[in-house]
Amino acid sequence: MTAGTGQPVVAPPAGAVADRVVVVTGASRGVGRDLARVFADHGARVGLLARSRDALDDLTGTLTADGADVFAAACDVGEPDSLAGAVDAVAGHFGRIDSVVVNAGISPVARRAHHLPIEAWHDVLAVNLTGGFVTARAAYPHLARSGHGRLVFTTSVMAATPRRGLSAYAASKAGLEGLTRALAADWAGDGILVNAVAPGFFDTGLGAAFHTSQRLREQVVGRTPVARFGRADELAAAFLFLAGDACGYLTGQVLAVDGGYGLG
Repeated sequence: MTAGTGQPVVAPPAGAVADRVVVVTGASRGVGRDLARVFADHGARVGLLARSRDALDDLTGTLTADGADVFAAACDVGEPDSLAGAVDAVAGHFGRIDSVVVNAGISPVARRAHHLPIEAWHDVLAVNLTGGFVTARAAYPHLARSGHGRLVFTTSVMAATPRRGLSAYAASKAGLEGLTRALAADWAGDGILVNAVAPGFFDTGLGAAFHTSQRLREQVVGRTPVARFGRADELAAAFLFLAGDACGYLTGQVLAVDGGYGLG
């Protein structure tokens, strides 16, 4: 993984997800691709879910060349039957699923709310919020059978501190944070811990556009107390903790990995 700052990469704790079967949605690019590699590097068997079959095949080839045990299934998180079939295919291949990282998401071009087409609003909520719910529901029986199930949503610092022009994205991510708490209450008795990671600004995924623009990069860095963008490995460490055995008494929480951006 690329640290993006030239600083040494700090490895997450060894064995955090060793031998777990971890499903990552939105695995073909950006943060999802980074997370898939990190989970594989730390000994997990990884189920890769995304819409693009070609991108999944490329990632599978890269990871298996490095000795990883992965299985890819193309699906559309906006289609319940497609998503459920992909999750079941991963469980059938590996024999179980222990952790699911709900990472698939989209964001429209920034537009203030009164200029946002209602179709764009529906599209963002369908993928980011309804897609998250559909993924969680499809994962439930497998996580319950695991006995130590972990469900981790990718939300965003924008859920609590939105930027102008991102109403649909902010609303969808805020909804995911509410869903995190609701599912944690629903499923604790089934041995499933449900948490979320709210990334700030990183040089990968949706944050890449902010990193490559000098104007936007300066705005972000100026507001962030640690005065830099985050590194991909720093974000991955939070997911490794919440998806692994080390997370045993934490549920219904949103972990902001944002360098203090959300402090205001």
